[in-house]
Amino acid sequence: MAQVNLSLEPEKKSVTRRRFISLDFARGIAIVAMIVLHVIGDYLNIDVMLAYPNINNLATTNLLALIIIPFFGGLAGFFLLVSSIANMVSMQRHLEKGKSIRSLVIKQIVGGVLLLIFAMLSESTFGYHGVVGNFFRNLNNPAAGNYTTFLWQWNTFETVHTIAWCLILNGITQGLLSLKGNWKNTRRMIISYIVLIVVVVGLTQPIWDLVGLIGPGYPWGTYANGHPFAQPWIGTEPFWDILRAPILTALAAPMEPIFPYLAVSFMGSIIGLVISQPKEKISKHFPKKVFIVGGVMFISGVVGILFAILKIMNASYPPGTDSFDVAINFYRFISFHRHWAPDNAHFMSPGITVPIMPFSWLFQFLALNGFSLMAIMLLLRLNEFRGRSKAFAKRTKIIRRFGIVAFSNYNNQSIYVVVFFLISLMITKVPYQKLYWTGTVLTIFVSLVVFSLILYAWEKIKYTGSLEWFIRTATNNLVPARKDRFDKSVKWWQKGQVDVENTFYNAEWIDLDTTETEVEESKTSDNDSRFSFRLALVSLCSIFFVVVNIVSLFVSIRARKIEGKNKHNTAGLAISISGIVLLVGVLITTLVIKIGALGLF
Repeated sequence: MAQVNLSLEPEKKSVTRRRFISLDFARGIAIVAMIVLHVIGDYLNIDVMLAYPNINNLATTNLLALIIIPFFGGLAGFFLLVSSIANMVSMQRHLEKGKSIRSLVIKQIVGGVLLLIFAMLSESTFGYHGVVGNFFRNLNNPAAGNYTTFLWQWNTFETVHTIAWCLILNGITQGLLSLKGNWKNTRRMIISYIVLIVVVVGLTQPIWDLVGLIGPGYPWGTYANGHPFAQPWIGTEPFWDILRAPILTALAAPMEPIFPYLAVSFMGSIIGLVISQPKEKISKHFPKKVFIVGGVMFISGVVGILFAILKIMNASYPPGTDSFDVAINFYRFISFHRHWAPDNAHFMSPGITVPIMPFSWLFQFLALNGFSLMAIMLLLRLNEFRGRSKAFAKRTKIIRRFGIVAFSNYNNQSIYVVVFFLISLMITKVPYQKLYWTGTVLTIFVSLVVFSLILYAWEKIKYTGSLEWFIRTATNNLVPARKDRFDKSVKWWQKGQVDVENTFYNAEWIDLDTTETEVEESKTSDNDSRFSFRLALVSLCSIFFVVVNIVSLFVSIRARKIEGKNKHNTAGLAISISGIVLLVGVLITTLVIKIGALGLF
């Protein structure tokens, strides 16, 4: 990937890097969102808040949060999509420089394997759920921590593992498709990847069924000693089970298995192929077309999700079981892809068989990743396709800094654990006591400030010592295709550093618009005006994205300054204001009205 550290792309010293600002920003905002959502998920006292009769005294806004927060928590595929786009850009640049397909494949495989190894170490040892994380979760009593996670949590499968496997598989796939110079034929490559997307999604259920033959209920089932099939213990389970575990979880893990998430990676590959071309060859309608595809996926998925939840709500359960609670609990696991598969029916809720509709996983997949497609295409349309990359880069440094060492930030989430420990102690006088919204928001704010300060200081030594630094140092010293990119004067440990000046502050930000100057644009077109009108209209009418009217408002205002007042930007301005008023009105109403007034409980 040429755009980030997770891509393992070496940074040449004193060479300005060509970068896509939308990908850098998307990566940063994904990490910020991850921290926010993890703090809420871990430390908001939601069980007490939602318990009867407490729930009736809550503002109706909490019901909206109950829908929105789990959904956004399931957008880890957004990070995979962004990484895959950047990875394809990197691979195309590699081939354009005349380097061999063999060196490309080796580079991808080595980088992917190293990332996979470090991901396992992060989950089991260094990360916030590993040995280190357990220490920080028990600062008041370190002896109470569980320090055996290195024996079994190494096989936990998260987004970073999916990215690692996709680095490997995308490298092999791109290598095969590129033979005989076919990588130069963008149209043929895109068609090939579309076919592969269909194949991967089509094979998903059969692959899961085959993996399920390994043991009853894989990955939900357990050994006789209670250890999960998907997380065999080193030194306890048979050696063969340990050896095959990483392959099986890659195929059928609860979170984001490569079936079907390799299809998301291929979607990113298609976008990367298109934007790697000279801008004169890129259709200005490309963002709109892909946005529509994402919209169709999203709407289809949401409809399917509603049917799946209604089926669960209308089912019969043992006496004393509330069908609404079962349905809500099911939806709260929307970020865990395999939880939406029918084979989880007997494991979803102890003692209850949850009637999970066939192919519920497909609707979950379509909704989440359709949304991700729309989001990344909106960013590209707002920035690269409007010629606004440089201006946007100047305004987004705080957010983008989170994405430079994204893997390290994921690993270092123990930072917010320490912040929570202190704030909980301050508010409740009890360490690690879950908080309500005020305390949770304070934890989020302080955590983000601490992360920002650490990243700013780390930047001064070019992120030496980060997980990305370790991976890049290894690959840049061992892989010929990477090693040759550096002068002999560059020391071995410098090959893993980030050239902050030329990749973050003064990068060559790529634009994909065909207009040379803003002056020319103002005289010859009303592109921004038309765009502001369409964006405002879609945002208002969709209801789901009414918040985007805030963005369309600024686009409309700028269009009026650059292109002059016209019917499109005037309408865009009016619609944007209407959408914002509607949004504010809904928020105020839901803050005032209590849930009890709705008579639901």
